[in-house]
Amino acid sequence: MTLDHFNFFTEPKTYRMRFLWDDHSWGSKPLSSQCKGPVFFYTGNEGDITLFYNNTGFLTQTLGPQFGALVIFAEHRYYGESMPFGNHSFEGTNAGYLTVEQALADYADLVTLLKANTPGMSSCPVIAFGGSYGGMLAAWMRLKYPNIIQGSLAASAPVAQFYGTGVDPSAFYQIATEDFTNVSASCSRTIEEAFDSMVALGLTKSGRAKIQQDLNLCHPLDSIDDMVTLYSWLNAGFTYMAMTDYPYPADFLQPMPGWPVQVACDRIAAAGSTRRKVSPLEAAREGVAVYYNTTGQAGDCFDIETSISDDLGDEAWGFQACTEMIMPISSNGITDMFLPVPYELRPYAEYCKEEYNVLPRPMWADIHFGGKNIQAGSNIVFSNGQLDPWRAGGILESSGSIVAIIIESGAHHLDLRTPNAKDPQSVVEARNEEVQNIQKWIDEYKP
Repeated sequence: MTLDHFNFFTEPKTYRMRFLWDDHSWGSKPLSSQCKGPVFFYTGNEGDITLFYNNTGFLTQTLGPQFGALVIFAEHRYYGESMPFGNHSFEGTNAGYLTVEQALADYADLVTLLKANTPGMSSCPVIAFGGSYGGMLAAWMRLKYPNIIQGSLAASAPVAQFYGTGVDPSAFYQIATEDFTNVSASCSRTIEEAFDSMVALGLTKSGRAKIQQDLNLCHPLDSIDDMVTLYSWLNAGFTYMAMTDYPYPADFLQPMPGWPVQVACDRIAAAGSTRRKVSPLEAAREGVAVYYNTTGQAGDCFDIETSISDDLGDEAWGFQACTEMIMPISSNGITDMFLPVPYELRPYAEYCKEEYNVLPRPMWADIHFGGKNIQAGSNIVFSNGQLDPWRAGGILESSGSIVAIIIESGAHHLDLRTPNAKDPQSVVEARNEEVQNIQKWIDEYKP
């Protein structure tokens, strides 16, 4: 694949881009003599493409066979095995080619090349699919390349979570808190008390030793940096649990039971009901273990340096989050259960300069992609789960053929996951509406 799609003066360079090809149903329902069936194209996001293939069963196991489609999963540059400079991809200025625009151009180029060189594909409609950041890419593919993409299903795609869009930065953590409060008000209150206790105890060496004991941490907390890492670890455990609050056991980011928020709150309540008086931190430990230790993967103690998920590309996403993917999120400790942490651009820009030698362009995503103002677009379904904190930055109102679906009791792109008997009726209905729109786009396609 072309490394730089937008500079005509540099010597043309290419890199090896991975994509997954699933044609086991293709040809079973041809659309014409020149089209063996529609093409369903997943716009890979911030991780190894196999992670998303394995967690998008609605596309691979349901829609593909139902429509007789060719299913393609394309890996995003600088993630998984698609490293333009191999092990040196993040050295010096090599990461400069890691942009949304370059990734979208990769996908447009790939589709065009495959259609030109694959018998039975040249006159086929291409529908884009994606979840989370991949959902944003799917939507932007339709907006930027409507000549290539006939329609897009953008699940849990926070396309408006940027500067200049008017989205409340505190809404993300408010939704996460509501997920716990709706299970039990005492549950979110205990978690809030644990955070407050952590701050108070963190002021002294003996207090930090108490934190280590109550949370069963592997290593002592020797510095302010350790305390910041601890907060991020605890915050992430509860936040990602809310985000992936699926009704059945799943291992998308970490292996967890069905309805993990309910399980965590039950464990927090159980910890508080023992004869021995437990601290809020001890109770919170039992709750956050649902995310970090459901299968015993944490071992005998918790290492707060643990990654959110081994399959996500933290280094690449950190770079993107310091360049154009500037998504303000803050907590206030009033409408949420977390510590008050305002989003401040200046210290964040200083961090980006020190860590990646780049400065953020906070307004660029809204300028380039439109944020909420995409009324000129068409043929996009935006689905958002009611339980998903990322709903705060999603498209929540329909306009013309831009369709917004809110999934009651739905978590992060639940609709893209393999249909399950434990799915709430709301996601069944959402998928039916998505199928209707996909069929409509295919029927309207004119090669």
